[in-house]
Amino acid sequence: MEVLHDVLPNALASDFFAGGLALGAFGIVAAFLRIVLLAIYRAVIHRVWVSLTLDNRSAAYRHFCIWMEHNDVLSRSRHVRLTDGRWADGTKGYAPAPGWHWFLWRGKLCRLEREINEKSKVGSPHSQRPMEVMHVTVLFGRVHTIVDWIVQGRQIARTKDRIGPRLYILKDDYWDHVGNVPRRSVDTVLVDDDRIGNLLNDMRWFYGASDWYAERGVPWRRGYLLHGPPGTGKSSLVRALASDLSLDIAALDVGRATLTDDDLREAMMCAPKSSLIAIEDVDAVFTQREGGEKRTSVSFSGLLNAIDGVAAQEGRALVMTTNHKEKLDPALIRPGRADVHAELGLVNASTARRLFMRFFPGEEELGSQFERQLGNQKFSPARIQGWLLANSPDPHAAARAWELMQSQETLAVEPVEQIYPAPGNVISAKPVR
Repeated sequence: MEVLHDVLPNALASDFFAGGLALGAFGIVAAFLRIVLLAIYRAVIHRVWVSLTLDNRSAAYRHFCIWMEHNDVLSRSRHVRLTDGRWADGTKGYAPAPGWHWFLWRGKLCRLEREINEKSKVGSPHSQRPMEVMHVTVLFGRVHTIVDWIVQGRQIARTKDRIGPRLYILKDDYWDHVGNVPRRSVDTVLVDDDRIGNLLNDMRWFYGASDWYAERGVPWRRGYLLHGPPGTGKSSLVRALASDLSLDIAALDVGRATLTDDDLREAMMCAPKSSLIAIEDVDAVFTQREGGEKRTSVSFSGLLNAIDGVAAQEGRALVMTTNHKEKLDPALIRPGRADVHAELGLVNASTARRLFMRFFPGEEELGSQFERQLGNQKFSPARIQGWLLANSPDPHAAARAWELMQSQETLAVEPVEQIYPAPGNVISAKPVR
């Protein structure tokens, strides 16, 4: 202590020591003030800035990107990055570069921060891409404001980018988006009565009835069977229904040799959302039951379990088609598995005239002649369309229909259309005329 009393006065008398001591004290005060100011800054930022984080594993990421491009909010950005298009399908070939980007939108100051992690991959093993994250921040904004931008981007994607239903095909153990099919109206599928309108109304009711099913504890499932001779529009109707209801199509080939019961069940459970599941030529699974050559690994019990078993899919309509309804087991087409049966058969002369008028608008007289030529005979829509396509340069030759008459098709007796009505959307069963 005596040494300290002797040294301290001498040290304080030194200008060098006193300056160092003052500088250290200033540093401590500055550090303390920095901590206080940083805490105040974070508190203010927390109160006045609203942020939302998105990554490219969700559809919201793409929808926000489409909104930005549609509104040209980053038109003055000087830093962009070329992209292969997978980051936001439907946008241009470039995107904001990683880092911060500032923009003004309707009087609000906004900041976008984009990060790309090349080491972290997202997507299926067959289609992987780098992990991308965007932090969207708005000064004096609300989370609802940013969510509205995403909703607008989703609407733009539906109306601008989408030419028709997306088509998914089951590839091994994943659903592969193979492209979009052109949009088609249900009015282009020819039938002699209003059965297609009834079917459309039924399916529209189903996709909006999730609460109805949940309140009653009933599985949210509904099946449709389209049957009739080849060329009557079964596949076209599947596409038209998906187009009208803004749904995608998940196509299943149950006749594929490598498809097993487990694969089928998992595929039905994991089918893309907002889609309908289409199984064309479902009678293919019955070949092995009739003692013929085995072409598929799917068993009949496996098919039934996939449709309405304990782990069966919900929220997606199942549409099955067949040219041979008589080959289908009653267990497959009973209510609960195939609730709506709609036959697409041969069409009469009056219906054929409607197709003629689409090919030759304004030719009313020739349309009437075409109808008279057909008389009481019936033809498949595909055959009528083929005839009109072959004679599209000459409406008079098309109206004479002489070769079409020579290739008259055999007309089978059409049974009663079977429709098990959807609750709240009653559809009366009636004979097909």
